Amino acid sequence: MCGILVVDDDKDMCRMISSILKEEGYGVDKAYDEAQAIKKIKTKSYNLIILDYKLPNTDGINVLKEVRWIKPSPKVIMISAYGGPSIKSMAKKLGVYRFLDKPFDLNRLMKTVKGALAKKQGEVDRSSKETILR
Repeated sequence: MCGILVVDDDKDMCRMISSILKEEGYGVDKAYDEAQAIKKIKTKSYNLIILDYKLPNTDGINVLKEVRWIKPSPKVIMISAYGGPSIKSMAKKLGVYRFLDKPFDLNRLMKTVKGALAKKQGEVDRSSKETILR
């Protein structure tokens, strides 16, 4: 079973995403802020992190930098209603697999999750024509 961490201060959104992922058979943990997320990442290995950009007292980019320092291997899908071009560019430079704008279609989220978890080092992601490196 793949371990997924969902990080979003919107508790309803976090619970909804977690519930859908659990229905698909994934092991899921939730975090509502940076401190909870970092604590969980330090104590458990995750294959995927779904990370909201807008968090209390910080943003997803800062959390992502800390995550990469602690454990560089998990794939990250960033979600946000505030994803301007400069934020998306910064996220891409930090190795974000995909950036999904809120509100997003849940089928698209699931397709993105499945794609992220299926990728292996050096495999070409046909949907974006980019080489995915782990």
